[in-house]
Amino acid sequence: MDALTVPEPLFTVAYNHQDITADLTPFLLSLTWTADLDGDEADSMELALEDSDGRWLNGWYPAKGDELTLQLGYRGALVPCGAFEIDEIELNGPPSQVQIKALAAGVTKTLRTHKGHAYEDTTLSGVVHAVAMRHQLRVVGEIEEIPVRRITQAHEQDLKFLKRLAQEYGYAFNVRGSVLTFVPLEGLRSGGAVVVLRPGDIGRYSFRDKIKDVPASASVKHHDSKTKALVSYELDAEGAVVPRASADSLKITSRSESNAQAKAKSRAALKHAQDQATVCNCTMWGSPRLVAGVNADLEDFGQLSGRYQVARSTHRIERQGGYTTELEMRRVKAGAAAANSGKGKKLKTATIKDGKVVLQ
Repeated sequence: MDALTVPEPLFTVAYNHQDITADLTPFLLSLTWTADLDGDEADSMELALEDSDGRWLNGWYPAKGDELTLQLGYRGALVPCGAFEIDEIELNGPPSQVQIKALAAGVTKTLRTHKGHAYEDTTLSGVVHAVAMRHQLRVVGEIEEIPVRRITQAHEQDLKFLKRLAQEYGYAFNVRGSVLTFVPLEGLRSGGAVVVLRPGDIGRYSFRDKIKDVPASASVKHHDSKTKALVSYELDAEGAVVPRASADSLKITSRSESNAQAKAKSRAALKHAQDQATVCNCTMWGSPRLVAGVNADLEDFGQLSGRYQVARSTHRIERQGGYTTELEMRRVKAGAAAANSGKGKKLKTATIKDGKVVLQ
């Protein structure tokens, strides 16, 4: 009988476009790649290195701003994770260890510089493209033309400003290299599953299922620019007006200039609240396909089965522990193999392939 073949985890690291994998490997304690769908930080990469002979603090000491390019996975199936710029270096000891932390390339110092700016008589799409132009970034994504009379960016980083807009209006946002991605979360939610996971596929898992206080509708309020009257009504998660507020209606407190803004913000906040109802955290053997933004079908978990979206993914290769993947996932549709459905305007489906968003 043939021996069981165990896939061999692999990675490659390039430093300023030069492959340093062979030089790096003997000193590597751990390599970590983290992506977060709605966090405040950019995608990141971290290297923990043994440095008993001091080479990483001397001749091999990296410079801030230099570029690291990462691929990881298994032999014959490496996934590009992107390029990262070295942002921080730490030394710990004894024994001497060096940690090199890097942020997704494109997340430059200027993107993280506080500034003030006002955007007037434009649209949500126009604001995003204006910020992108300042940094010579190419925008990828289908952005609604929601009218904007005025948005003020008051002493706020461009990176945080765009993240705030993405959260308010229901978009996923990141910067990788020269590309600024701003895609509707609804498009990602309605994408197909990249994998089916059952209890035997996962090393450790924990679920949190909120039975109470999950809002079914959102309270929408805005001032009518013509009549100057306060307009209020209730919306469900699909954007349809409902006749009366539910007992657990979500109250939206952010200011809106128009009906279009109010509806977009309310629907985004309601969807986000509903996504928090059922959350799964798990650790499993390394799976490079499972990155923030993709969907997975969880089966054989009883009432907790369904389609889940990966909100945060951490891939780690360790000298002692091998390759593991840690996930935070949120259920976006109940049922083991629920079909995609939607009402109202049809959004393009967005999937993530080889670290890039693909609109379909």
